[in-house]
Amino acid sequence: MQREFENLAGPVAGSDQTVGSVIHHFEAVTSTMDVAWEQANKGAVDGTVIVADHQSQGRGRFDRSWVSEPGKDILCSVVLRPRVSLAGELLMLAALAVVDVAKSFGIDAGIKWPNDVQVAGKKLAGVIAESVSGPVAHEPEQSNDPGPDHEPPDQNATEHVVAVIGIGLNVNFNLTGYEGTMPDPTSISAELGGQVDRVVVLKRLLRSLDGHYSELSAGGTIVPAWRAKLTTLGKMVTITSGSPGGSTKMHGLAHDVDSIGRLIVRDADGRNWPVSAGEVTLQDTS
Repeated sequence: MQREFENLAGPVAGSDQTVGSVIHHFEAVTSTMDVAWEQANKGAVDGTVIVADHQSQGRGRFDRSWVSEPGKDILCSVVLRPRVSLAGELLMLAALAVVDVAKSFGIDAGIKWPNDVQVAGKKLAGVIAESVSGPVAHEPEQSNDPGPDHEPPDQNATEHVVAVIGIGLNVNFNLTGYEGTMPDPTSISAELGGQVDRVVVLKRLLRSLDGHYSELSAGGTIVPAWRAKLTTLGKMVTITSGSPGGSTKMHGLAHDVDSIGRLIVRDADGRNWPVSAGEVTLQDTS
């Protein structure tokens, strides 16, 4: 099994990045999301990265499985501890970072709302984000005996969330046997016509994640940049609520997105409906 990430594991000394300041590498896990949550519950620092060569139970939206051959792709999750107000942009952050990586290789990628990164309609990557809100301590460990000089926590302190973003990015994914599946997959190597160094891809991904996360943490927003990469806008769509096969459907024009990333669907009567979740299918208007 390829193990290129071994030398990246551990605390990264002298790093000025938040994302990737600590990297844990595993040959095989059930899911990097599961391991990331385990690490988060143990007090993993903001920006801790879990990366694996293989997942036996990788998952995406609606608990779909994520297929990847061992040692071929980027399978990673990142523990983040942002302010509550930033939680809604974490999924955008992850998708936008993948688009940045594709661009760095000369590949023009876009985002199918809300989280699929595609190249000419073929799926290059999927991202997910999960979070738990509440006051979060920034120190991973606290003494059970605070001592006489201990001061109680400030009840007005900024509330944070613990979040985990997961990214499955096809790097050297072998497309043989997957032609005609929905959605059609692609990979960086397929787009370039040759194998790609996964370490280079991971470093570029972490650098982009950190840049966008730093922008958010400093009070900025990535919604305009994310919106600019959406390929869904301006197209007729069908939205199926809930898990695939759900019974509630909405048809209309993907008119825009709002400030928190909801898709604004305009129905046949000209009414706008904000959609926060659901399965999007493009309608055939030919």
